[in-house]
Amino acid sequence: MLAAWRAPRSPQAIVFILVLWFTVTANWALWMRLGHVDGHNGSPWVLRAQFLLLVVPALTMVLSLTAWPRGMKPVWALLLVVAAATQHFMLAYGTVVDPGMVRNVLQTHASESADLLHPLLLLHLAVVVVVPLVWLWQVPVQRAGALRSLWRTTAMAVAAALVLVGSVFAMYRDLAPVVRNNMALRFMLNPASPVLSTLDVVVKPLFKRPKPFVSIAAGATLGPGLTAAQGAERVPLLVLVVGETARSDHFGLNGYERDTTPELARRGVLSWTNVRSCGTSTLESVPCMFSHLGRSGYLKRVAQYDNLLDVLQTAGLAVLWLDNQAGCKGVCERVPSASTDDAQKTPAGQALCTDGECLDLLMLEGLDERIARLPEDARARGVVLVLHQMGSHGPAYHRRSAPERKVFEPECRTHALADCPRDQLINVYDNSIRETDHFLGRTLDWIAARKDRYDGGMVYVSDHGESLGEMGLYLHGMPYAVAPDVQKHVPLVAALGPLGARRGIDTACLQAGLGQPLTHDNLYHSVLGLLDVRSPTYQQGLDMFASCRPATQRVAQAS
Repeated sequence: MLAAWRAPRSPQAIVFILVLWFTVTANWALWMRLGHVDGHNGSPWVLRAQFLLLVVPALTMVLSLTAWPRGMKPVWALLLVVAAATQHFMLAYGTVVDPGMVRNVLQTHASESADLLHPLLLLHLAVVVVVPLVWLWQVPVQRAGALRSLWRTTAMAVAAALVLVGSVFAMYRDLAPVVRNNMALRFMLNPASPVLSTLDVVVKPLFKRPKPFVSIAAGATLGPGLTAAQGAERVPLLVLVVGETARSDHFGLNGYERDTTPELARRGVLSWTNVRSCGTSTLESVPCMFSHLGRSGYLKRVAQYDNLLDVLQTAGLAVLWLDNQAGCKGVCERVPSASTDDAQKTPAGQALCTDGECLDLLMLEGLDERIARLPEDARARGVVLVLHQMGSHGPAYHRRSAPERKVFEPECRTHALADCPRDQLINVYDNSIRETDHFLGRTLDWIAARKDRYDGGMVYVSDHGESLGEMGLYLHGMPYAVAPDVQKHVPLVAALGPLGARRGIDTACLQAGLGQPLTHDNLYHSVLGLLDVRSPTYQQGLDMFASCRPATQRVAQAS
């Protein structure tokens, strides 16, 4: 037995043994999902047997790229670790590893990554990695000439491709509806999906020509609606809050049975109830929502463009991006920006930060001093502040709210969300929404306290939603086409106050349209309209405030 364990193997044989190992030990998420897929009424065991005829040849095709006699043991070991980690996150959070998820991982802040670590990850590493790693360490790899190795590896890949094509052809009638109704299955083949997705993100751009940069800011100017004489003693101020991972259906303002937004309700803000995001992750949504292209145009763009903040700054306004998260995803590259990281050692930071992570309230501390450092001539025309929240970012929801906002108990306090009772998971998430409500209320108080200097207003919109165990899914970042609506249905709140009055906006008119369908596509044009910034990129039809402004202003803005 020991001799067979240590017997020399060809690289092709080693790869095939690893394929069988991955099929059995690293694809539990796939086999479990096949037990409850949409559109299949037959036996789940028959369906699993059918998918087995696809999984083995597909993995063989991908792993055959590593079937070479020299230098492959470290690569095989890395594949084992990747497969174990991928399986852990798919089982724990219901995620899939597509190119979008890989991009998210590469841009995730260290503290956010730490939130995802859990002892169960070690269990998956032990199950998937230990035995084959010990075997790989001991088994000699047979060597052959270059041509012979090429022939064997090519034959292996071709044979696997023929089996895969034959299986697809034979079972197409049965499996095509299953795959069409459950598109996430395409990204659950482990470790093929993380490998191919990583290659798509890291390698594919190396063979693409960089997209040219095209500026859209030229020609942006301030209209008289912002600089009119009646506001000469005060300057306009817009606080644009970019929320994080907030679900519209968990906002009390929008009919949720729990009172998660008491402070906003007390202030009589406007809350739109039918709003959809650009994407299901921060990396997708934030650049998209600040783009003039809208979601469809943004995905198809052939050039890189500057964005809403660049247009506002070019028009002459003072712009500041303040971050309490993992960066602005390129949106603030050309405007002044700051982070709460620089305030963690202040008295306020020591009170609001734990283990390098801060509550969003810290963004309001020292904000006057940050504004004072912006160019004076721009400040005299108007100020735009963008506050990027940590919000309800999971899975460590319990870290997103202060003790006095934990009104729903008991809370889920583990990162393994699938292990939490449903009621505790909802409790901890709703407490994070209460924290956002408090932060937005304090933001409105901050604006009101400066009414002698500013005609202020606030707009809040979340970047995407969140799954809380529905259909076995947690967190966010599913491919947009297959993501559940809860990852795309986001809250949008406005308290336009003196800024809205300055622009002649009829609040009652807006109140009557709070159920109209909106998307992140509306943000760019609505902000330009609210601030009376004239730009060739402005589209009045996408300005959610336009129909509630005086007709004379609408005509002037669109001209």
